[in-house]
Amino acid sequence: MDRSTTPTLSELLEDPIVIAVMARDGISRDAIQQMFERLRDSRRVQEERMAA
Repeated sequence: MDRSTTPTLSELLEDPIVIAVMARDGISRDAIQQMFERLRDSRRVQEERMAA
């Protein structure tokens, strides 16, 4: 991970500490990615409604 920029979601999900915490909490990488995809899609719909 390049420390001079904000890490991407993929980079964060590859971090050993994040992986360990997610494993402890029973959260999968796929679940996190799906959550962010739903959030992105929801925000897109909201922005389209506001623009109309």
